[in-house]
Amino acid sequence: MTSIQRNLFPPQELLLVGAAVKVGLFDALKEGPASGDDLAARINSDVRSLRVVVEALVEAGYLEKKDSMIGLTAEARDMFYNQQSEIYTGFSFMHGYELCKSWLSLPEVIRTGKPVKRERTGESMKSFILSMALNARKVAPTIARDSLEGLAGGASVLDAGGGPLTYAREFAALGCKVTVLDLPEVVEMMKPTLEAGTGIEMVPGDMTAGLPGGPFDLAYLGNVCHIFDEEENRRLFARVHAVLRPGGRIAVQDFVRGVSPRAAMFGVNMLVNTPRGGTWTLDQYREWLAGAGFNGITMKDYGERQLITAGKS
Repeated sequence: MTSIQRNLFPPQELLLVGAAVKVGLFDALKEGPASGDDLAARINSDVRSLRVVVEALVEAGYLEKKDSMIGLTAEARDMFYNQQSEIYTGFSFMHGYELCKSWLSLPEVIRTGKPVKRERTGESMKSFILSMALNARKVAPTIARDSLEGLAGGASVLDAGGGPLTYAREFAALGCKVTVLDLPEVVEMMKPTLEAGTGIEMVPGDMTAGLPGGPFDLAYLGNVCHIFDEEENRRLFARVHAVLRPGGRIAVQDFVRGVSPRAAMFGVNMLVNTPRGGTWTLDQYREWLAGAGFNGITMKDYGERQLITAGKS
């Protein structure tokens, strides 16, 4: 049993840094240091409020002050802007900042059973995409290889919900032809980032309404099933089965309840953000996959994440 945390504190650093991102503070210092007055003018802020926030960001290690000039620390510059740095995150953490709003509605969700509706803006969508891409970056090469294990080279892959393109690029690097299905607004945002000749095609659509016809050798569903309830996942697996070649495979990557140490808490995240989403047990996945006609169901455990695969006869 995990020991409880006895001193619970709000995520103050995330809220502080997130607010600084929202008002453009770090971008205003990207090209070089500024005085307090100049910085206040650049971001149109109250001087006193800015001074208090800057002092906190200095203490936290994001900013530094030299001779009354305010600048980014080297570590913050690498974290926010240097994509070659090992500590680079960009502003992907802003997805967590936005999630705080949803979690604050949890008392109401517990009472009503319904998430509070929030409009997804272009800015929040971008934060979500960046967060998903960053979180997948280290494990994606291994999961892509394991998903393709035993399939012939040059496989045709459907990456359903793969808008961040992290896994699609790994499949393509392994010689696959990849079709990425995601919502139109995601495709519109990410399609310009695709380099010519990558072997990746992006298709706008809704996987709950239909899938590209294929046929495909592999259908990869990464961080998809937690969005849906049991019945929608049953229907989705049936759709996937229909677009796979005989001998093809489905690969489902998610937080499996009872296996992943993140699954239960992530289930609460789905509770506050989706109408019927959640995290599901291996037995549930087995039942849904078998019901859709799949066989040879196996699971690989990567710690926080799990990969469930099954074949079509």
